[in-house]
Amino acid sequence: MHQDEPVGFWSYTRRDDEIERGKIKRLVDLISDEFEIMTGRELHIFFDKEDISWGEEWRSRIDSAIIGTTFMIAIVTPRFLRSQECRREVITFSSHASSRGLDDLLLPILYSGPPDLLDGDHEDEVAALIKRRNYVNWTHLRLEDEGSPEYRRAVHELAQRLAEILDRSSEMEPTAQEALIVDDQVGIVDQLADMEKALPLLAECLTGFGQVTGEIGSHMQWATGEIGESDKGNGGFAGRLRVSDQLADRLQVPVKKLAELGDQYASTLAIVDPGVLTFIRMAKDPNLPDEDRAAVEDFFRIVVGTVAASRENVPILTGFASSAEDTAKYSRSMRPLMRTLVNSVQRVVDGQAVMDEWERLIKEGGDPTVSLS
Repeated sequence: MHQDEPVGFWSYTRRDDEIERGKIKRLVDLISDEFEIMTGRELHIFFDKEDISWGEEWRSRIDSAIIGTTFMIAIVTPRFLRSQECRREVITFSSHASSRGLDDLLLPILYSGPPDLLDGDHEDEVAALIKRRNYVNWTHLRLEDEGSPEYRRAVHELAQRLAEILDRSSEMEPTAQEALIVDDQVGIVDQLADMEKALPLLAECLTGFGQVTGEIGSHMQWATGEIGESDKGNGGFAGRLRVSDQLADRLQVPVKKLAELGDQYASTLAIVDPGVLTFIRMAKDPNLPDEDRAAVEDFFRIVVGTVAASRENVPILTGFASSAEDTAKYSRSMRPLMRTLVNSVQRVVDGQAVMDEWERLIKEGGDPTVSLS
């Protein structure tokens, strides 16, 4: 396959396709065929993520400027949003595309789910990202027969939209160097200094997460003791409900703090990510002046340290979120609080996917000055 040929990646959950009796896989073929008959160009879409060629082509495409001819179609369902693998794929692709000003190359299809799955102000970062990408609503169309006029028309519209997006993206893609040009011609070293100031904010957010989750854990421990005492006194379900309601009152403030930290973490990452990716691409330029290259390499050391520190926190936070979900079963008053807590922790997990990508790219760039052990 030629590097300038349009290539797509299909992000979905295997179980959804099994439930649909292979209908999701057949949709890949229908879109590819419709694209070819409309444009005269073949459209290759990678569907089987277990195939080694998926990973090889994925790395080749998102690591280079040919992302302008590369797209991702995400088949969004409730199970999709719960899949860490699917979330990582969407976040990684969107991060690379956005850093080049090519947001349209992520094309989400809302395939199934409740009407409010993507509506409202979402605490779920991936759901919010998908909503911003002008997704296609397929929840009613998927119930149509694949040979029906409605279904065929919808496939045609998807293929047409895809052709328009690819044509537009291939024409407007900026180079890594162009992405760094600003109105006042700020130097590379100055821009790196600004980035270095932003990175510690991520570490501060993670420190805050640790402090607040510790506070929440203490309140939960208190509740466990109180429930034990209530059970000894034959307090029954009424006693447990009373303690749960008291716990909900105690958790209002710390859970609100956790949500604020999650917002700050996500917004800081959104600011830093395009710059990090741009500097990683820029480091591959053999004409980069020695002074600038040295500054970039120093910056990479800070990035790698930040990634490692964050990674250590993820298992702790996910374990805490899992126990919080169990706590949510106690009473109705606990459920919204625990939902907010879990979503806040998910932002850190999603953010780690972004930072892991930084580390991978720096490592594969072969920078000998950065230790990644």
